[in-house]
Amino acid sequence: MQVKTQDRMRRKIAAIAKDKECIYLALIVVFGVALSLSLMKGVSFYGDDVSYTAFVPSILNGTFSENINIFSLRLTMLFPLAFSIAVFGYTDLGAGAWALFAYAITIMITYLIGRELHGSRTGLIAALLFAIYPVSLRFNTSPDPMLPLVMFLSLSVLLFIYGKRKRNVWYFLASGASGFVGALANPLAYLYFVFYAFYIVADGLYSSLKARGIALDYMSLAVFVGFMTAVAVMGYANMALAHGKPFYELNLTNSYYSAAGGPDEIFYTNPSLSFYINGYFPYGLMAGILSPLVHLDFGAAAQGLSSLAQSLFSFNSINLNDVGFFGYAAALSGIALLALNDKKSRFLLVWGAFLVAYMEFGSMSITHYFPIYKLMRFTAIVAVPLMLIVGAALSDFIGERIGKGPAGSNGRVLRIAAAALIIFLLFATSYQIDRFFYLYNHNSMQYMKAVADEVKAAAGTSNATLLAPALMPFYVDYYMGYPQNVYANEYDNGAYGGLFIPTCAGIPDNTYLVIPSQDALQTINSYNLWSINETWAFDPSECNFTLVADNYGNGTLSSLQPIDPTYTGNVYYKP
Repeated sequence: MQVKTQDRMRRKIAAIAKDKECIYLALIVVFGVALSLSLMKGVSFYGDDVSYTAFVPSILNGTFSENINIFSLRLTMLFPLAFSIAVFGYTDLGAGAWALFAYAITIMITYLIGRELHGSRTGLIAALLFAIYPVSLRFNTSPDPMLPLVMFLSLSVLLFIYGKRKRNVWYFLASGASGFVGALANPLAYLYFVFYAFYIVADGLYSSLKARGIALDYMSLAVFVGFMTAVAVMGYANMALAHGKPFYELNLTNSYYSAAGGPDEIFYTNPSLSFYINGYFPYGLMAGILSPLVHLDFGAAAQGLSSLAQSLFSFNSINLNDVGFFGYAAALSGIALLALNDKKSRFLLVWGAFLVAYMEFGSMSITHYFPIYKLMRFTAIVAVPLMLIVGAALSDFIGERIGKGPAGSNGRVLRIAAAALIIFLLFATSYQIDRFFYLYNHNSMQYMKAVADEVKAAAGTSNATLLAPALMPFYVDYYMGYPQNVYANEYDNGAYGGLFIPTCAGIPDNTYLVIPSQDALQTINSYNLWSINETWAFDPSECNFTLVADNYGNGTLSSLQPIDPTYTGNVYYKP
């Protein structure tokens, strides 16, 4: 009787604990979403956002098809984005809702992976860290595929872990399929299948050495069966999406990303073998402190610390840092887990280390060394394992594994307080990064929105002509809702594929123009590439233009900071 009572009590305690975990997780999700909404971006400058939004009208009117444009292949980015815009309109929320949804789901998946591998506390800490990680917050409210990609890949890993634990082949099949669905948001997902191959082989060799015989986990190979099945299904779906061409998505992706020759054949590819190392560890922030300490020059170290503090909260230098101190935290946490020989964290360490190493040094081609495409936003696919590594280290620190502090419960309270302080410092020293990119994008986009509203409100508009670089027409197109018979053209005197600035007579009637401020024009005119040949750009009255909106005279939009002054301008109309 007593044993049954004790069992019931244990079940009740476990149920209460589980309920508390759900409440904590819900609070983390709510906090993350609220924080993200306060930093809402919509379409942004620092990605390929408008390359995705441009396909939305054709999806909504039923004329969409895959084509030579590589962005047309990103189906799990395009169709959810189109649904979001259909619900919320051509607004910031319409552009960002899909990424925000993926962000919230990934917080939950991060918790589940942490709970499965290392314990609930690790899962909760990692979920919170992912929610405040600068890369997460930078791309989770814009039409960028990084967060949807991370969601599908994290789900793939969770299903892979379930397959290993529960010995159920269906989990492996679903894991492979989920990974391929992620590849339809961005082909970086294929890197996870390289990781699965590496892990299965490495795990098989380790198990074989322990068993002194072949001990390969053949069931886990089903992850590739799931992948190939999804590839086959998508291959025939291409028959409808690409005018009868099977496997169009796979073939075009392969030819685009495995181009022969040097890395510069793909625009903006950075071949540096230290690109991500510098990104994760902003040495400039630390050199002024560590170098003097090595030489016991404490005065210079204090001065370096002061400079570091100023740079952390200065808009002038904050954009040189993408992840704050999270990279240092992940590296130190990984070292600590290795030193403790924490067996529960081995999968996390292999997962994170392999991806970081391959993204830094790996090749995009099998036949020749072609350094993999590098941008700091791509490190989003490593965010979950890195935050789980930090979460595991902090969980071990809080727990009884490291009980070297003061005796009794007070020692544990102090460790909890120390872990909380670490998380707070990571957030406090990185929030300004989040704030910078929000302000840069939000404030600059106010001009795009103002112009779009003014052109939409004008009766009988047949053409909207934008004098670049006053505004980028792609963004105005979005906020106008891509209306028919309204076009945003870019004039930059032939630079970068634009058109030459026309004479007064060459400007069609019933045209709206955006002309930069005089200061911006003088700056533009100082560069030979953008030498302005028509004086009406400096004196719009030459062409009898009517001023529609004075964005500089009202003192509101022009006072926003930080902002690129070349992306501003007054709106004029040529009758």
